[in-house]
Amino acid sequence: MRNPASRGREQLSGQKETAKEPKEAKERPLAGRKRLELTTLRRQQERITIMRKLKDGLFMWWLLGLLPCIVLSGGLGECSNGLPLEIRSRSAVLMDGVTGQVIFEKNPQKRLGPAGLAKVMTLYLAFDALKGGLVKPEQKVVVNEKAWKTGGSQMFLKVGDEVPFVELLKAVAAISANDASVAIAEFLEDSEDAFVRAMNEKAGTLGLENTHFANSHGLFSEDQYTTAHDSAILGFHYTRDHPDALALHSIPEYEYGGIKQKNWNVLLEIDERVDGLKTGYLSDTGYHVLASAKEEERRFIAAVMGADTSGQRDQDALKLLEHGFRNFTTKAVVRKGEIVGKVKVQKGKLPDVGLSPEDTLMITVRKDETENIPMESQIPRFVTAPIVKGQALGRLIVEMEGVPKKDVNLVASFDVPAKSYTRFYQVSLLVVIGLLGLAIWRIRSLKRRRR
Repeated sequence: MRNPASRGREQLSGQKETAKEPKEAKERPLAGRKRLELTTLRRQQERITIMRKLKDGLFMWWLLGLLPCIVLSGGLGECSNGLPLEIRSRSAVLMDGVTGQVIFEKNPQKRLGPAGLAKVMTLYLAFDALKGGLVKPEQKVVVNEKAWKTGGSQMFLKVGDEVPFVELLKAVAAISANDASVAIAEFLEDSEDAFVRAMNEKAGTLGLENTHFANSHGLFSEDQYTTAHDSAILGFHYTRDHPDALALHSIPEYEYGGIKQKNWNVLLEIDERVDGLKTGYLSDTGYHVLASAKEEERRFIAAVMGADTSGQRDQDALKLLEHGFRNFTTKAVVRKGEIVGKVKVQKGKLPDVGLSPEDTLMITVRKDETENIPMESQIPRFVTAPIVKGQALGRLIVEMEGVPKKDVNLVASFDVPAKSYTRFYQVSLLVVIGLLGLAIWRIRSLKRRRR
Protein backbone atom coordinates (compact mmCIF):
# COMPACT_ATOMS: atom_id res chain seq x y z
CA MET A 1 0.00 0.00 0.00
CA ARG A 2 1.45 3.34 -1.01
CA ASN A 3 1.99 6.20 1.45
CA PRO A 4 -1.18 8.34 1.34
CA ALA A 5 0.65 11.40 2.68
CA SER A 6 2.27 12.04 -0.68
CA ARG A 7 -1.02 11.20 -2.35
CA GLY A 8 -2.73 13.89 -0.28
CA ARG A 9 -0.19 16.52 -1.30
CA GLU A 10 -0.59 15.57 -4.95
CA GLN A 11 -4.34 15.84 -4.66
CA LEU A 12 -4.27 19.22 -2.93
CA SER A 13 -1.78 20.73 -5.37
CA GLY A 14 -3.12 19.29 -8.61
CA GLN A 15 -6.78 18.49 -8.15
CA LYS A 16 -8.19 21.95 -8.85
CA GLU A 17 -6.00 22.42 -11.88
CA THR A 18 -6.51 19.07 -13.58
CA ALA A 19 -10.06 18.08 -12.64
CA LYS A 20 -12.90 20.40 -13.42
CA GLU A 21 -16.08 19.95 -11.46
CA PRO A 22 -18.90 18.76 -13.70
CA LYS A 23 -21.80 21.12 -14.20
CA GLU A 24 -24.14 18.74 -12.44
CA ALA A 25 -21.98 18.72 -9.31
CA LYS A 26 -23.73 21.69 -7.76
CA GLU A 27 -27.16 20.52 -8.81
CA ARG A 28 -26.77 16.90 -7.74
CA PRO A 29 -26.38 17.52 -3.97
CA LEU A 30 -29.52 19.65 -4.08
CA ALA A 31 -31.41 16.94 -5.92
CA GLY A 32 -30.01 14.39 -3.50
CA ARG A 33 -31.12 16.50 -0.55
CA LYS A 34 -34.65 16.75 -1.97
CA ARG A 35 -34.78 13.01 -2.57
CA LEU A 36 -33.51 12.40 0.92
CA GLU A 37 -36.05 14.73 2.50
CA LEU A 38 -38.85 12.96 0.64
CA THR A 39 -37.68 9.53 1.81
CA THR A 40 -36.53 10.37 5.35
CA LEU A 41 -40.03 10.26 6.82
CA ARG A 42 -40.81 7.05 4.95
CA ARG A 43 -37.58 5.44 6.19
CA GLN A 44 -38.32 6.44 9.78
CA GLN A 45 -41.80 4.97 9.55
CA GLU A 46 -40.39 1.79 8.03
CA ARG A 47 -37.80 1.54 10.81
CA ILE A 48 -40.49 1.85 13.49
CA THR A 49 -42.62 -0.80 11.77
CA ILE A 50 -39.63 -3.15 11.33
CA MET A 51 -38.53 -2.74 14.94
CA ARG A 52 -42.03 -3.55 16.21
CA LYS A 53 -42.25 -6.61 13.98
CA LEU A 54 -38.80 -7.78 15.05
CA LYS A 55 -39.58 -7.48 18.74
CA ASP A 56 -42.96 -9.18 18.34
CA GLY A 57 -41.43 -11.87 16.11
CA LEU A 58 -38.62 -12.63 18.55
CA PHE A 59 -41.04 -12.88 21.44
CA MET A 60 -43.28 -15.29 19.53
CA TRP A 61 -40.26 -17.36 18.44
CA TRP A 62 -39.12 -17.58 22.05
CA LEU A 63 -42.60 -18.35 23.39
CA LEU A 64 -43.57 -20.96 20.77
CA GLY A 65 -40.22 -22.68 21.16
CA LEU A 66 -40.52 -22.73 24.93
CA LEU A 67 -44.08 -23.95 25.44
CA PRO A 68 -43.58 -27.52 24.12
CA CYS A 69 -40.48 -27.90 26.24
CA ILE A 70 -42.28 -26.71 29.38
CA VAL A 71 -45.18 -29.09 28.77
CA LEU A 72 -42.94 -32.10 28.16
CA SER A 73 -40.38 -31.46 30.90
CA GLY A 74 -42.64 -29.88 33.48
CA GLY A 75 -40.44 -26.91 34.20
CA LEU A 76 -38.97 -23.71 32.81
CA GLY A 77 -35.45 -24.28 34.11
CA GLU A 78 -34.84 -27.31 31.92
CA CYS A 79 -35.95 -25.43 28.79
CA SER A 80 -33.77 -22.33 28.90
CA ASN A 81 -31.14 -23.85 26.60
CA GLY A 82 -33.39 -25.79 24.27
CA LEU A 83 -35.02 -23.22 21.94
CA PRO A 84 -35.28 -24.21 18.29
CA LEU A 85 -33.35 -22.08 15.84
CA GLU A 86 -35.06 -21.60 12.50
CA ILE A 87 -33.26 -19.31 10.05
CA ARG A 88 -35.15 -18.39 6.88
CA SER A 89 -32.36 -16.51 5.07
CA ARG A 90 -30.45 -18.42 2.41
CA SER A 91 -27.25 -18.73 4.42
CA ALA A 92 -26.09 -17.86 7.91
CA VAL A 93 -23.22 -18.40 10.35
CA LEU A 94 -22.93 -17.67 14.06
CA MET A 95 -19.35 -17.45 15.32
CA ASP A 96 -17.87 -16.83 18.75
CA GLY A 97 -16.01 -13.53 18.45
CA VAL A 98 -13.41 -14.58 21.01
CA THR A 99 -12.53 -18.14 19.99
CA GLY A 100 -13.61 -18.12 16.33
CA GLN A 101 -15.67 -21.29 16.85
CA VAL A 102 -18.68 -21.73 14.60
CA ILE A 103 -21.79 -22.39 16.68
CA PHE A 104 -24.42 -22.46 13.96
CA GLU A 105 -24.33 -22.59 10.17
CA LYS A 106 -26.75 -22.85 7.28
CA ASN A 107 -25.35 -23.11 3.75
CA PRO A 108 -22.14 -21.45 5.04
CA GLN A 109 -20.26 -21.79 1.72
CA LYS A 110 -23.02 -20.50 -0.57
CA ARG A 111 -21.54 -17.77 -2.78
CA LEU A 112 -23.50 -14.52 -2.97
CA GLY A 113 -22.68 -10.96 -3.93
CA PRO A 114 -21.41 -9.22 -0.78
CA ALA A 115 -23.24 -5.91 -1.30
CA GLY A 116 -22.41 -3.55 1.59
CA LEU A 117 -20.47 -6.24 3.45
CA ALA A 118 -17.59 -5.52 1.07
CA LYS A 119 -17.15 -2.22 2.90
CA VAL A 120 -15.97 -4.09 5.99
CA MET A 121 -12.84 -5.02 4.04
CA THR A 122 -12.51 -1.44 2.79
CA LEU A 123 -12.65 -0.21 6.38
CA TYR A 124 -10.26 -2.99 7.48
CA LEU A 125 -7.57 -1.69 5.11
CA ALA A 126 -8.31 1.91 6.09
CA PHE A 127 -7.84 1.15 9.79
CA ASP A 128 -4.72 -0.87 8.96
CA ALA A 129 -3.34 2.29 7.34
CA LEU A 130 -4.22 4.36 10.41
CA LYS A 131 -2.68 1.81 12.75
CA GLY A 132 0.47 1.67 10.64
CA GLY A 133 0.86 5.44 10.66
CA LEU A 134 0.40 5.75 6.88
CA VAL A 135 -2.44 8.23 7.30
CA LYS A 136 -3.78 10.49 10.04
CA PRO A 137 -7.45 10.78 11.04
CA GLU A 138 -7.70 14.48 10.17
CA GLN A 139 -5.70 14.24 6.96
CA LYS A 140 -7.64 15.83 4.11
CA VAL A 141 -8.85 13.70 1.20
CA VAL A 142 -9.73 15.48 -2.05
CA VAL A 143 -12.76 13.94 -3.74
CA ASN A 144 -12.33 12.84 -7.36
CA GLU A 145 -14.98 12.49 -10.04
CA LYS A 146 -15.21 8.70 -9.78
CA ALA A 147 -16.24 8.90 -6.14
CA TRP A 148 -18.82 11.59 -6.96
CA LYS A 149 -20.34 9.48 -9.74
CA THR A 150 -20.74 6.34 -7.61
CA GLY A 151 -24.40 5.49 -7.12
CA GLY A 152 -26.32 3.83 -4.32
CA SER A 153 -26.17 5.03 -0.73
CA GLN A 154 -24.06 8.18 -0.41
CA MET A 155 -22.86 10.95 1.86
CA PHE A 156 -23.26 13.22 -1.20
CA LEU A 157 -19.68 14.25 -1.80
CA LYS A 158 -18.82 16.82 -4.47
CA VAL A 159 -15.82 16.87 -6.75
CA GLY A 160 -13.07 18.87 -5.09
CA ASP A 161 -14.40 18.48 -1.55
CA GLU A 162 -11.59 18.24 1.00
CA VAL A 163 -12.83 15.79 3.61
CA PRO A 164 -10.98 14.56 6.73
CA PHE A 165 -10.13 10.88 6.39
CA VAL A 166 -12.02 10.04 9.59
CA GLU A 167 -15.22 11.57 8.20
CA LEU A 168 -15.09 9.17 5.27
CA LEU A 169 -14.67 6.30 7.71
CA LYS A 170 -17.72 7.43 9.67
CA ALA A 171 -19.80 7.71 6.51
CA VAL A 172 -18.87 4.22 5.33
CA ALA A 173 -19.35 2.63 8.76
CA ALA A 174 -22.64 4.32 9.67
CA ILE A 175 -24.51 5.10 6.45
CA SER A 176 -22.72 2.75 4.05
CA ALA A 177 -21.66 5.59 1.76
CA ASN A 178 -20.44 4.23 -1.58
CA ASP A 179 -18.90 7.54 -2.63
CA ALA A 180 -16.86 7.62 0.57
CA SER A 181 -15.66 4.05 -0.07
CA VAL A 182 -14.27 5.05 -3.46
CA ALA A 183 -12.70 8.19 -2.00
CA ILE A 184 -10.90 6.06 0.60
CA ALA A 185 -9.76 3.56 -2.02
CA GLU A 186 -8.36 6.22 -4.36
CA PHE A 187 -6.64 8.00 -1.49
CA LEU A 188 -4.87 4.93 -0.08
CA GLU A 189 -3.84 3.59 -3.50
CA ASP A 190 -3.22 5.00 -6.98
CA SER A 191 -6.66 3.82 -8.08
CA GLU A 192 -9.67 1.85 -6.91
CA ASP A 193 -8.43 -1.12 -8.99
CA ALA A 194 -5.15 -1.11 -7.07
CA PHE A 195 -7.09 -0.90 -3.80
CA VAL A 196 -9.26 -3.86 -4.82
CA ARG A 197 -6.09 -5.89 -5.38
CA ALA A 198 -5.08 -5.05 -1.83
CA MET A 199 -8.55 -6.15 -0.64
CA ASN A 200 -8.13 -9.54 -2.28
CA GLU A 201 -4.62 -9.93 -0.90
CA LYS A 202 -5.96 -9.25 2.58
CA ALA A 203 -8.76 -11.75 1.97
CA GLY A 204 -6.13 -14.39 1.16
CA THR A 205 -4.17 -13.55 4.30
CA LEU A 206 -7.28 -13.97 6.45
CA GLY A 207 -8.14 -17.30 4.83
CA LEU A 208 -11.28 -16.17 3.00
CA GLU A 209 -11.25 -19.00 0.48
CA ASN A 210 -14.59 -18.23 -1.18
CA THR A 211 -14.33 -14.46 -1.46
CA HIS A 212 -13.35 -12.20 -4.34
CA PHE A 213 -13.76 -8.43 -4.49
CA ALA A 214 -14.24 -6.36 -7.65
CA ASN A 215 -14.86 -2.93 -6.09
CA SER A 216 -14.58 -1.12 -2.78
CA HIS A 217 -18.30 -0.62 -2.09
CA GLY A 218 -20.06 -3.88 -2.96
CA LEU A 219 -22.31 -2.77 -5.81
CA PHE A 220 -23.12 -5.57 -8.25
CA SER A 221 -20.31 -7.18 -10.23
CA GLU A 222 -20.34 -10.68 -11.73
CA ASP A 223 -16.79 -11.21 -10.47
CA GLN A 224 -17.59 -10.34 -6.85
CA TYR A 225 -18.76 -12.83 -4.26
CA THR A 226 -18.39 -14.04 -0.70
CA THR A 227 -20.04 -16.47 1.73
CA ALA A 228 -21.59 -16.26 5.17
CA HIS A 229 -18.65 -18.26 6.53
CA ASP A 230 -16.04 -15.94 5.02
CA SER A 231 -18.00 -12.89 6.15
CA ALA A 232 -18.03 -14.18 9.73
CA ILE A 233 -14.27 -14.77 9.58
CA LEU A 234 -13.81 -11.24 8.25
CA GLY A 235 -15.91 -9.82 11.09
CA PHE A 236 -14.00 -11.93 13.63
CA HIS A 237 -10.59 -10.60 12.59
CA TYR A 238 -11.81 -7.04 12.02
CA THR A 239 -13.29 -6.68 15.52
CA ARG A 240 -10.18 -8.19 17.09
CA ASP A 241 -7.64 -6.13 15.13
CA HIS A 242 -9.57 -2.84 15.23
CA PRO A 243 -11.94 -2.77 18.23
CA ASP A 244 -11.91 1.04 18.18
CA ALA A 245 -13.65 0.94 14.78
CA LEU A 246 -16.83 -0.28 16.46
CA ALA A 247 -17.44 3.22 17.84
CA LEU A 248 -17.95 4.41 14.26
CA HIS A 249 -20.20 1.48 13.33
CA SER A 250 -22.52 2.27 16.23
CA ILE A 251 -23.00 5.97 15.41
CA PRO A 252 -26.82 6.41 15.43
CA GLU A 253 -26.81 9.04 12.67
CA TYR A 254 -24.35 10.90 10.48
CA GLU A 255 -24.53 14.37 8.95
CA TYR A 256 -22.54 15.83 6.06
CA GLY A 257 -23.28 18.91 3.99
CA GLY A 258 -26.46 19.58 5.92
CA ILE A 259 -27.85 16.12 5.12
CA LYS A 260 -28.53 13.98 8.20
CA GLN A 261 -28.93 10.21 7.73
CA LYS A 262 -29.64 7.42 10.19
CA ASN A 263 -27.43 4.39 10.60
CA TRP A 264 -28.68 1.64 8.27
CA ASN A 265 -28.21 -1.03 10.95
CA VAL A 266 -31.51 -1.06 12.87
CA LEU A 267 -30.18 -3.82 15.15
CA LEU A 268 -28.33 -1.08 17.07
CA GLU A 269 -31.70 0.30 18.22
CA ILE A 270 -33.21 -3.07 19.12
CA ASP A 271 -30.42 -4.82 21.04
CA GLU A 272 -28.04 -2.73 23.13
CA ARG A 273 -25.38 -5.46 22.86
CA VAL A 274 -25.05 -4.87 19.09
CA ASP A 275 -22.15 -2.59 18.12
CA GLY A 276 -21.81 -3.24 14.36
CA LEU A 277 -21.12 -4.00 11.61
CA LYS A 278 -22.68 -3.63 8.13
CA THR A 279 -25.87 -4.23 6.21
CA GLY A 280 -26.23 -4.76 2.46
CA TYR A 281 -28.71 -5.36 -0.32
CA LEU A 282 -28.55 -6.49 -3.93
CA SER A 283 -31.65 -7.18 -6.01
CA ASP A 284 -30.33 -10.55 -7.22
CA THR A 285 -29.06 -11.82 -3.85
CA GLY A 286 -31.30 -10.20 -1.25
CA TYR A 287 -30.60 -8.62 2.12
CA HIS A 288 -27.42 -9.22 4.14
CA VAL A 289 -26.10 -8.23 7.53
CA LEU A 290 -22.81 -8.82 9.33
CA ALA A 291 -23.62 -8.18 12.98
CA SER A 292 -21.39 -7.96 16.02
CA ALA A 293 -22.59 -7.95 19.63
CA LYS A 294 -20.82 -7.92 22.97
CA GLU A 295 -21.94 -8.70 26.53
CA GLU A 296 -19.27 -8.38 29.21
CA GLU A 297 -16.32 -10.42 27.88
CA ARG A 298 -18.35 -12.43 25.37
CA ARG A 299 -18.75 -11.46 21.71
CA PHE A 300 -20.63 -13.10 18.87
CA ILE A 301 -20.47 -12.50 15.12
CA ALA A 302 -23.58 -13.25 13.05
CA ALA A 303 -23.45 -13.32 9.24
CA VAL A 304 -26.83 -13.50 7.52
CA MET A 305 -27.09 -13.46 3.72
CA GLY A 306 -29.84 -13.76 1.14
CA ALA A 307 -32.91 -12.76 3.14
CA ASP A 308 -36.08 -11.92 1.20
CA THR A 309 -36.71 -8.77 3.24
CA SER A 310 -34.76 -6.53 5.57
CA GLY A 311 -37.08 -7.53 8.42
CA GLN A 312 -36.39 -11.22 7.85
CA ARG A 313 -32.66 -10.53 7.72
CA ASP A 314 -32.67 -8.57 10.98
CA GLN A 315 -34.87 -11.10 12.75
CA ASP A 316 -32.56 -13.94 11.72
CA ALA A 317 -29.54 -12.00 12.97
CA LEU A 318 -31.18 -11.28 16.33
CA LYS A 319 -32.19 -14.95 16.66
CA LEU A 320 -28.60 -16.02 16.09
CA LEU A 321 -27.15 -13.54 18.57
CA GLU A 322 -29.72 -14.41 21.22
CA HIS A 323 -29.03 -18.11 20.63
CA GLY A 324 -25.34 -17.50 21.27
CA PHE A 325 -25.69 -15.39 24.40
CA ARG A 326 -28.46 -17.53 25.90
CA ASN A 327 -26.97 -20.97 25.34
CA PHE A 328 -23.18 -20.65 25.06
CA THR A 329 -20.28 -19.31 27.06
CA THR A 330 -16.63 -18.64 26.34
CA LYS A 331 -14.44 -20.42 28.86
CA ALA A 332 -10.73 -20.22 29.58
CA VAL A 333 -9.68 -23.85 30.01
CA VAL A 334 -6.17 -22.83 31.12
CA ARG A 335 -4.57 -19.42 31.34
CA LYS A 336 -1.16 -18.28 30.18
CA GLY A 337 1.42 -18.57 32.97
CA GLU A 338 -0.70 -20.92 35.10
CA ILE A 339 1.28 -23.94 36.36
CA VAL A 340 -0.58 -27.04 35.19
CA GLY A 341 2.04 -29.75 35.71
CA LYS A 342 5.71 -30.59 35.93
CA VAL A 343 8.29 -32.85 34.35
CA LYS A 344 11.46 -34.45 35.78
CA VAL A 345 14.79 -32.96 34.76
CA GLN A 346 17.92 -35.03 34.32
CA LYS A 347 21.38 -33.56 34.92
CA GLY A 348 19.83 -30.35 36.18
CA LYS A 349 20.35 -28.26 39.29
CA LEU A 350 16.66 -28.77 40.06
CA PRO A 351 14.87 -32.15 40.03
CA ASP A 352 11.90 -30.92 37.94
CA VAL A 353 10.45 -27.90 36.12
CA GLY A 354 6.93 -26.45 36.15
CA LEU A 355 4.87 -26.39 32.95
CA SER A 356 2.46 -23.62 31.95
CA PRO A 357 0.44 -22.89 28.78
CA GLU A 358 2.14 -20.77 26.15
CA ASP A 359 -1.17 -18.93 25.63
CA THR A 360 -4.57 -18.85 27.29
CA LEU A 361 -6.69 -21.62 25.76
CA MET A 362 -10.28 -20.47 25.17
CA ILE A 363 -13.15 -22.64 23.97
CA THR A 364 -16.86 -22.10 23.40
CA VAL A 365 -19.18 -24.58 25.09
CA ARG A 366 -22.82 -24.81 25.99
CA LYS A 367 -23.54 -23.36 29.41
CA ASP A 368 -24.47 -26.79 30.78
CA GLU A 369 -21.13 -28.26 29.72
CA THR A 370 -18.68 -25.93 31.45
CA GLU A 371 -17.65 -28.47 34.09
CA ASN A 372 -15.35 -31.45 33.57
CA ILE A 373 -13.94 -30.37 30.22
CA PRO A 374 -11.70 -33.27 29.07
CA MET A 375 -8.03 -32.39 28.74
CA GLU A 376 -5.11 -34.55 27.66
CA SER A 377 -1.53 -33.68 28.60
CA GLN A 378 1.28 -34.91 26.40
CA ILE A 379 4.34 -34.64 28.66
CA PRO A 380 7.58 -36.67 28.32
CA ARG A 381 8.83 -38.82 31.21
CA PHE A 382 11.83 -36.57 31.63
CA VAL A 383 13.82 -33.81 29.93
CA THR A 384 17.54 -33.08 30.04
CA ALA A 385 19.03 -29.86 31.36
CA PRO A 386 19.72 -27.11 30.51
CA ILE A 387 16.10 -25.90 30.23
CA VAL A 388 15.25 -22.33 29.21
CA LYS A 389 12.14 -20.53 30.43
CA GLY A 390 9.51 -20.59 27.66
CA GLN A 391 10.95 -23.71 26.04
CA ALA A 392 8.18 -25.98 24.67
CA LEU A 393 8.25 -29.30 26.53
CA GLY A 394 4.76 -30.73 25.97
CA ARG A 395 1.20 -30.07 24.77
CA LEU A 396 -2.23 -29.75 26.31
CA ILE A 397 -5.13 -30.96 24.14
CA VAL A 398 -8.86 -30.30 24.54
CA GLU A 399 -11.15 -32.52 22.50
CA MET A 400 -14.86 -32.92 23.20
CA GLU A 401 -18.03 -33.49 21.24
CA GLY A 402 -19.26 -30.39 19.45
CA VAL A 403 -15.99 -28.51 19.98
CA PRO A 404 -13.15 -28.41 17.44
CA LYS A 405 -9.92 -29.96 18.69
CA LYS A 406 -7.73 -27.34 20.31
CA ASP A 407 -4.26 -27.52 21.78
CA VAL A 408 -1.57 -25.33 23.26
CA ASN A 409 2.14 -25.74 23.97
CA LEU A 410 3.23 -26.39 27.55
CA VAL A 411 6.40 -24.44 28.21
CA ALA A 412 8.97 -24.32 31.00
CA SER A 413 8.01 -21.84 33.71
CA PHE A 414 11.62 -21.11 34.69
CA ASP A 415 15.22 -21.85 33.78
CA VAL A 416 16.88 -25.06 34.95
CA PRO A 417 20.67 -24.89 34.43
CA ALA A 418 22.66 -28.09 33.98
CA LYS A 419 24.58 -29.41 36.94
CA SER A 420 28.07 -27.99 37.14
CA TYR A 421 30.77 -30.66 37.67
CA THR A 422 33.67 -28.18 37.92
CA ARG A 423 33.70 -28.16 41.72
CA PHE A 424 33.50 -31.96 41.79
CA TYR A 425 36.51 -32.22 39.52
CA GLN A 426 38.43 -29.67 41.61
CA VAL A 427 37.77 -31.57 44.84
CA SER A 428 38.57 -34.89 43.19
CA LEU A 429 41.88 -33.53 41.89
CA LEU A 430 42.82 -32.26 45.35
CA VAL A 431 41.98 -35.64 46.88
CA VAL A 432 44.10 -37.44 44.29
CA ILE A 433 47.00 -35.05 44.84
CA GLY A 434 46.65 -35.51 48.59
CA LEU A 435 46.64 -39.30 48.28
CA LEU A 436 49.69 -39.23 46.01
CA GLY A 437 51.49 -36.97 48.48
CA LEU A 438 50.61 -39.30 51.33
CA ALA A 439 51.81 -42.31 49.36
CA ILE A 440 55.13 -40.64 48.56
CA TRP A 441 55.61 -39.64 52.20
CA ARG A 442 54.85 -43.19 53.33
CA ILE A 443 57.33 -44.73 50.88
CA ARG A 444 60.07 -42.38 52.02
CA SER A 445 59.34 -43.16 55.67
CA LEU A 446 59.69 -46.89 55.06
CA LYS A 447 63.04 -46.40 53.27
CA ARG A 448 64.45 -44.44 56.23
CA ARG A 449 63.54 -47.22 58.68
CA ARG A 450 65.31 -49.87 56.61
CA ARG A 451 68.55 -47.89 56.75
